[in-house]
Amino acid sequence: MSDCDSFCHFDQNSKKDHLCEGCGSSEDEGRRKKRREKNRVAAQKSRKRQTQRADLLHQTCELLEQRNRKVDSLSEEQRLLSEALRSHEPFCPIMHCSFASSTSCSLQPENNAPRSV
Repeated sequence: MSDCDSFCHFDQNSKKDHLCEGCGSSEDEGRRKKRREKNRVAAQKSRKRQTQRADLLHQTCELLEQRNRKVDSLSEEQRLLSEALRSHEPFCPIMHCSFASSTSCSLQPENNAPRSV
């Protein structure tokens, strides 16, 4: 008889009735160790996936911020060019020229007299 048998008084044929915490069988202990190891590996994999997702999100964020800076730069350039165009329009001889009669239109401002040939 083992020490467990003398202290726990459980039926050898019915191991499910064994309630002694101090005398776990080596089989149960092996299962627990295997389960803990499996859980440890699963937790490591989970942390690694989480880190990879965070790294990917960080890279995506940096890319989007870079694109936003480019869009801001292009928007500012467009604003400056539009402003330059608006300030140029009143003085532009091409803008006052009729496209239907573009062959007869000179590139001189309208207030000048036509040139003699």
